[in-house]
Amino acid sequence: MLKYDFGAYKTIKAKPGLEKSTTKSKLFSAMEETESKQKASIVMTGNGNDTVITNISVNVKSKEVREHVISISKGRVTWATEEDPSMVQQNRNFVAVITTNRDTLTWNLIYITQVNTQGSRPSNTSCFLTDGNVTIEIRNVTVWDNGKSPTLYSTIGFEFFSNGIAIAAVQNPADTFQKKFVLLQKDLDEKMKLILAGAFSALLSFTAQMPS
Repeated sequence: MLKYDFGAYKTIKAKPGLEKSTTKSKLFSAMEETESKQKASIVMTGNGNDTVITNISVNVKSKEVREHVISISKGRVTWATEEDPSMVQQNRNFVAVITTNRDTLTWNLIYITQVNTQGSRPSNTSCFLTDGNVTIEIRNVTVWDNGKSPTLYSTIGFEFFSNGIAIAAVQNPADTFQKKFVLLQKDLDEKMKLILAGAFSALLSFTAQMPS
């Protein structure tokens, strides 16, 4: 895992976990089910003795129905599966549990995407940061400041909103040639900045795994 530092916040430990994947498919069945799980942890320091720990878990479950094709070549019959699935259902859950040394309060960054290409059930995404009482909405940013959208990916960053007011943002495009930035509202208290730093570290470290 790469270590990201910004302002007073420095990464002192970034530990990736093993990714585990399983696939289920019955013989001659068009349905294929896959599931992958991955964990990681990041420890950052802030102003003075401030410390924030972010434990990350990514879980992806997919169901794909693929078209089966029977081909005959030189008298041999082959049962094959098309590479492009005709139907996909996917639940992608990204959860980051954030704690600091300032108190025992736990914050959760939750990013859930449900994808369905059938059309009967629409795809939807939900992303927020909460301690159970306060909820900060996180919105995807999909266009650059010139109004243009990237061609190879959809999300270039995220904006954090508290009571409808933008308090922070992170730019983390999948394109490695583009720079990454974080922005924090100046008048936020230090504890909230520390929590947001933990959220930033999760988003920056898992750009490729984030739902789009």
